[in-house]
Amino acid sequence: MRSSYGLRLATRFLMALLLVSLQGGQAWMAVSVGSLLSRAAGLSLHTKSALQCRCGNSGGSWTQGLRRAALPLWTSSSCLFQSTATAAQETVGSSSNKKNSFLAPPNREGVTKILADDPEFVKPDPDLRKYRWIQLANNLQVLLVSTTETTSKDEDEEEEEQSHVEAAAVHVQAGHFDDTIPGLAHFNEHMLFLGTEKYPEENAYETFLSKYGGFSNAYTDMEDTNYYFSLATTAKKKKKTTTTTTTNGEESCSAADDDDETSEALEGSLDRLAQFFIAPKFETSMVDREINAIDSEWRNARTSDAWRNYQHLKLAGNQEHPFANFGCGNLETLTNHNTTSPRPALLDFWKTYYQTYNLRLAVVGYASLDALQASVERTFGELPFSEGQHRGTPAEPLEDQVFPHEDGLYNRGQKAFGPEQLQKYRQVIPVMETRMLRLYFASPPGDDPVFRESKPHRVISHLLGHESPGTLHSLLNDMGYIQALSSGMVISTRDFALFGLSLSLTPKGMANKDHVLDLSFQWLAMIKQVALDPEKLPLMEEYHGELKQMFVNGFKFRENGDPTDFCSTVAELMFDTGTPPERILIGNNDEESYDPKVTEAFLDRLKPSNCMVIELNSDLAKATEEDNIFPDGWQTEPWYGAQYRVRALSPEQMNSWENPATIDDRLELPGLNQYIPTDFSLRCDKGVATANGDTSKPSESERNKPPKMIMDRPGLRLWHKMDKYWRVPKAFIKFSLVTPAPYRSPRTMTLIRIYQRILNDDLKSTVYDASLAGCGYRVSCTPTGIRFSVQGYNEKLLNLLNKLTSRMLSLIDELKEGPEAHPALYDKFEKAKESLLRETKNYRLDAPYEVASYNSRLLLEENVWYLDDYVREMEGEYAEKDPLTMEECGLLAEESLTGRHKVEAFCMGNIDESEAREACQVVEDHFFTQKQSRPLMEAEIPTFRSMQLPTREEAKHIFREDVLVSGNRSVPLVYQEVAYSPSEENHAIEYIIQTGSEIELEYSGIALIELMNHIAYNSAYNQLRTKEQLGYIVSTFPRKTSGGGWGFSVVVQSSVATPEILEERVEAWLKQFRAEMEQKEASEIALEAAAVVSQLKERDTKLSQEVNTYWGEISNTETYSDRMKEPFFDRMDRVADELVLQDETKKLSATTLNGSDRLTQEGLKQRLLDFIDHYIAADSPSRRAMSARVYNQKAKELFEANVGKPGILSSFPDIRHTKQYLGSSPLAPYWRVEKSEG
Repeated sequence: MRSSYGLRLATRFLMALLLVSLQGGQAWMAVSVGSLLSRAAGLSLHTKSALQCRCGNSGGSWTQGLRRAALPLWTSSSCLFQSTATAAQETVGSSSNKKNSFLAPPNREGVTKILADDPEFVKPDPDLRKYRWIQLANNLQVLLVSTTETTSKDEDEEEEEQSHVEAAAVHVQAGHFDDTIPGLAHFNEHMLFLGTEKYPEENAYETFLSKYGGFSNAYTDMEDTNYYFSLATTAKKKKKTTTTTTTNGEESCSAADDDDETSEALEGSLDRLAQFFIAPKFETSMVDREINAIDSEWRNARTSDAWRNYQHLKLAGNQEHPFANFGCGNLETLTNHNTTSPRPALLDFWKTYYQTYNLRLAVVGYASLDALQASVERTFGELPFSEGQHRGTPAEPLEDQVFPHEDGLYNRGQKAFGPEQLQKYRQVIPVMETRMLRLYFASPPGDDPVFRESKPHRVISHLLGHESPGTLHSLLNDMGYIQALSSGMVISTRDFALFGLSLSLTPKGMANKDHVLDLSFQWLAMIKQVALDPEKLPLMEEYHGELKQMFVNGFKFRENGDPTDFCSTVAELMFDTGTPPERILIGNNDEESYDPKVTEAFLDRLKPSNCMVIELNSDLAKATEEDNIFPDGWQTEPWYGAQYRVRALSPEQMNSWENPATIDDRLELPGLNQYIPTDFSLRCDKGVATANGDTSKPSESERNKPPKMIMDRPGLRLWHKMDKYWRVPKAFIKFSLVTPAPYRSPRTMTLIRIYQRILNDDLKSTVYDASLAGCGYRVSCTPTGIRFSVQGYNEKLLNLLNKLTSRMLSLIDELKEGPEAHPALYDKFEKAKESLLRETKNYRLDAPYEVASYNSRLLLEENVWYLDDYVREMEGEYAEKDPLTMEECGLLAEESLTGRHKVEAFCMGNIDESEAREACQVVEDHFFTQKQSRPLMEAEIPTFRSMQLPTREEAKHIFREDVLVSGNRSVPLVYQEVAYSPSEENHAIEYIIQTGSEIELEYSGIALIELMNHIAYNSAYNQLRTKEQLGYIVSTFPRKTSGGGWGFSVVVQSSVATPEILEERVEAWLKQFRAEMEQKEASEIALEAAAVVSQLKERDTKLSQEVNTYWGEISNTETYSDRMKEPFFDRMDRVADELVLQDETKKLSATTLNGSDRLTQEGLKQRLLDFIDHYIAADSPSRRAMSARVYNQKAKELFEANVGKPGILSSFPDIRHTKQYLGSSPLAPYWRVEKSEG
C-alpha cells in the first residue's frame, strides 16, 4: 500500500514552515481531536499500517521543498526539542572537508567495485548493521545494509520465525526545477507506478508488495525525486552445516548462520522497482487518465495554507529562476489547456535524467552483504551504463566570491532572491486563523563547501531561537506577544538558500508587530556584536563546541530508525561528493571547527537590505485599502489562490533595523548548557562479566522479556523493565493519572487544556537547555485524565521529573490566587485561551475527509462533546456571561492531579528498579500527599461506550419507514455537513460499516478485519482512485471506536463527484470486492494472510518504539475493572497467530495461542467470505452502516435539500436525538474474552 499523502506532506519544507505552529500549541490537536480520533479511527492494532491507510496516494506526491530538512539520520527523539534552534535543520553526511571529498570516477571496468566495506564505516555504538558501498558495472552507486547480525541468539533459545522490515529507495537528481512543462517531473513520478514492459499491469508493483505486507511511495522535490518501498518479511535464522577435518583425521560438523539468500520479497520488489528505470510503459491511455490524479492532488492542496504560502514564496522570488516553477502541475499545464499530450515530454524527461550516473540506490535487507549485492546486480544491474556530471557541479565562482557554489548552478546572474525581490514587506491572508511574521534572508546554499566546513548558521540559529531567560523568545513571550519562535534554514537548494526567523504571534503581538520586528533586529544586532568581537571569540567557540558535543552524543547513541526512512534519506545523501562513503552516516559534524571569518560573512547576509518580511494574518481579510502603502493593492497568486499585497521597505526603516539606536536592556545572550550529559554508563552492565568480555551484542531473549510490575497498591501500579537489548543511556518515565474530572463537561475539558498550555508556556525557558541536551517532557490531556512523561539521557532525568511535577503543583497554587496576585500569569492564561480557541475553530477548515472522520465519531461514541461546545466556552454570549477564570482553571487542575485518581506508571530503559521506585516516589510526594487525594473507586473510572448503528430493520422502527427505499441510498444513517471554507472544492465521505464488538469478534475476528482491509486497500485504491478517478485521496482502514466497537471504513475525497455519487461508487466497489474474494484462490489469500502476520509481528527498531509498544498495552487497561487490568504484552502475536495456517512443513500446534483451531487455506477463505457476507454485504440483515458526508460550498443546495429527511442528520442536536434510539457495544476487550468449550 502507498503511504499517506498527509505523512509525506509533513516532511521537508512543510516541516520547516510548520515548525512554529507545531511549537505554538498544536497540543490541542494531539489531545483533543487527534487523540480522540485515533481512539475512534481504528489506529490501535498496528500503528504503521493504520497510518499508511489513513488516506490514499497516487504513488507519490510533490514535496514543498526544504531539501534535506527531514529529521537527519542521527536524530534521536530528543532532537525534536531542538527544533527552535538548529538541530532539526542539520543533516547527516553534511561534509565539505576537502581532505575528505569524494567523487567516484565512472566504472568502466565491467565489474562491480567496492568503494567502502563495513570495517571502514563510522557507525554509532548501537548500530550492529553491516554496510557496503558499491559501484555496479553500469555506473550505479549502491549502499547495502545487512541487518542479520543485529542480535545474538541464546543456545537454549527456541528457533522462531521473526518479522523483519526490508526496504529500498532510489534517489534521482531531477525535480521540478527541471520541468519543461509545469508539473512534468511530478507527473513522471506518477506514471512510473503504472506499468513497465516487464510488469505491464498498472498495479503490478503494489500488488506484489501487498503480498509481503509492503507499501511504496515517492515524492518529487525541487531538485530531486525519491522512490522507496518497505516490506515486512518473515525469516528464521538459517543454518548451514560445515564439515571440517580435525588433526586426528576425524570429521566434525558445525552449524553456522546462512544468510546468503535475499528474500524472495526483497529481490522481487527490487526487480519491479528497477524496471521504472529500464522500461516504463507511459501508455497513452494511462497518461491521459493520470493527469486527472495530478489535477485532483493540486485541488486538494488549494485550501492548504502550507501549499499556498509556499507557492506565494515562489511568486515572491525571481521568475527567471527555476525556484519559481509551479511544481505540482494540473490538467491545464500538463495538456496546454487540453490541446496537447505531455507524453513526448515525459519520454524526453525520463531519458534525460533517469540515467545510472544520476541515480543512487540504498537497500536494507535481512541477508548478508554478498547476497544483497548479488540481488542488486541481478536487478538494478540490468540498467544500461551511462556517465555524466550530476547536478552538484556549479559554474566557476566569481572573483572574491566567499561562498563558491552560491548562485552558480542555475542561470548565472539570475539569483533566486536578489535585491529586486528582497527589501519587501508582503502581507498574505491565510485560510486558517493565523498570525505570523517571517523574516527571510537570502543565504548561501547548505551544500556550499565553505559554508558546510564550519556551518555558521547552526550557532547563529541556536542563539536566535534560544528560549532561556533573557533571550528574544523569552522577552516576547513574557510580553504576551508570541506563541512560538523558531529559526534556521527554511529553503536549501544547490545554489541558494533562505534563512528564516519565524514568529507565531498572539493578537496582542500582531497589534504590536512593529515593536516585535524592532526587538527582533535588536536581538540580531546583539548577536552580531558578540560574534564579531574578537574578545568574545572564546564564547562563540564554546557555543559552537557544545552544539558539536551534543551532536557527538546524539550520534554515538543513535539507534536505528525505520529502514524505509533511512533508505529514502541516505539515497539522497549519497550524492554528497563532500562526504567519503565510509562517513555517510556522520559527515564531518564531529570534525568541524568554528570559523569566525565565515561566520562574519554569513552574518553579513542577515541584514534588512537582504531581507524579505512576510506577514501572515487572517485579520487582514477585514482590512481596508491603505493608500500609497501597498501601491498595487490586493492580488491573487494564480495557482493556489492566496491573496497578498506588497510594499517596499523604506530606507529609513531598513536603517533603523540595521543600526538600532538602542538595544533593550532585558535582552541577554544565553549561558552555556549545564545539562549536557557526561555519564553514559549502562545499568545493565553493572557487575556483569562475560566469558569474552563482550556485552555489546544484544540477546534476543532479553528483548522478548516483558515489563514486570514492581508496585501494586490501591490506586497505583508501577511497571519496570531495565533495558539490556538496545544498550543506550536513555530512559523513559511515563505516568497516566486516570480521573473523570477533565472530561466531565466541555468546560472542564477546555480548562484542563488551558492549564496544559500555560504549563508548557511557563516551562519553556526553564527546561529549554535540558531539551537541547537530549532530555524532554510531555504533558497531555485525554478524556481519561492526564498523562505526563520525561525521556532522554537518564543522568539528569529524575531532576527533570522533579522540576516538572513541582511546577505542575506550584502553578495550581498561583492560578488559584488569581490575576491580581499574578498579572503575568493572567496574560499567559489569556494567551492559552486564545490559542486554544483559534486552533479549535481552525479545525473546521481541515480537509473534508478529516472533518468527515471527526463527524462520524460524534455518532459512533456515546459520550462525546461537540466542537462548537468548546468554542462556546471561550467566546460568544455564554462565555461573556460566565467566563473562564484562572481560579477555576487552578481548582480543576488541582482536582485532576491531587484528587481522586488511579495511576499507571512505567519506567524503561537505562533505569534500574530502585531508580524506578524513586521516580514513582517523586510523583507520590507531589500528587498523593494532598488531603483530598485518594484512590479512584472502580465505579468512578471514566468509561466510553461505542454506539451500535441500526440495521435496516432497526432503522425502520426508528424512522417509521424504510429509509433505504425512500431515501434511495444504501445506509440507514447519514450525517452531513457543508465545508466551512468558501474556497473548498472537494467533497468527502467516510463510509463506515460496523463489524461487531470486541467481545463478539475475539482475536479471530480482529485478525479477519486486518486481513480484509489489507486486501481491500489496494482493491479500493485501484478501482476508485486509479480507474474511476474519483479523487486523489482514497483509503480503507479498520475503524476502532472508543468503547469496544470495530468497523471497516472507506474514505474518498473528490472534487468531481458529490457525496451521494461517492456512496454509490463505494457500494458498487464493495460488491465487486466480494466477487474478487470469491475468485481468488485460497492460496492467494493465504499469501495475503502471511503478509499481515509479518506486519503485525514487525519488530520495533529502537528503544522508544518498544517503550511505546509496552506503554500502549499498559494504558489499554487503565479504564477496565480490576479483573481485566492485566496487560497482554503478547496481544499482537496472538492476533497474528490467528492467521498462521496449517502447514505440514512447519512444526505448528493444532490450535492457535488463543485456543482456536488452526485454519487451512480453504478454511480461511471461507471464514473471510462469511465475514464479508455477515457484516459488509448490502443485503445482510446484520449490516450496520453509516456515511459521514461533507459537501463543498457550491453543493450547499444539495445539503439543504436533505435537511429533515428521515435518517439524514444535519446537526449535533440531530445526532443527540438519534443516539437515544441506539444501543451500545459491550466494554470487555477482545483480549480478555475466555474461550468457551464446545
